[in-house]
Amino acid sequence: MEEQSTLSPAALATRVLTDPKTAFEAIVKRPNWLFPILLSLIVSFSFMYYTQDIQIEYQKKSILESEKIPEEQKDKVLENLENPSFFMKTVMPAIGVVISVFAIPALLAAVLMLFGNFVFGGNATFGTLFSVSAWAGMVGIVEALIKLPLIVINRSFDIYTSLALLLDPADSKTVVFQLANMVDIFTVWKIFVFGTAFAVVYKLSPGKSYGTITALYVVFALIGIRISHMF
Repeated sequence: MEEQSTLSPAALATRVLTDPKTAFEAIVKRPNWLFPILLSLIVSFSFMYYTQDIQIEYQKKSILESEKIPEEQKDKVLENLENPSFFMKTVMPAIGVVISVFAIPALLAAVLMLFGNFVFGGNATFGTLFSVSAWAGMVGIVEALIKLPLIVINRSFDIYTSLALLLDPADSKTVVFQLANMVDIFTVWKIFVFGTAFAVVYKLSPGKSYGTITALYVVFALIGIRISHMF
């Protein structure tokens, strides 16, 4: 039987998706994050490249429909979007990708550490939790690889794999639609993977671990919905 401590990066990535308990036991023994971060960068840059024109179209539509931007300023903003400088079109988005690829697992690691170390009395290090969060991001990579072709083909980011499929896309800005969109197949998968990781790191029962991760997701998702309606 293959030893957990000698799993190759590719095998470890596969185990995160199919057998997360085994994968995270290996990661906790030998924390590392280079492979998942590099893979995240590659996928994120690809996503940025292939969806940039679609994103600009969405921004134009948002500006035209906005009631907060004075009409006399809309033409100028739209002109800047249609003729962006190299810095604005390429450099800034690339910097944003790099920052997000590192910042997201760092933020998740900090949240897990806060609850694991201070609420449940554990003693995991930030480095271990950063590695765990980076590897758990494999689910997000799979999600991006599945949705990217659909986004490009449909020229729309409105690709749903949640209960929102049962509702009218025209209602996408309503609270009911956004609540339904929280119940997503990839979100459930992420909760399972992060819950397993949390249980392995802190030696918690499955119920306590999955309950904590689910509660955290619900809280942050509701905050996100609230912010989206504010702005």
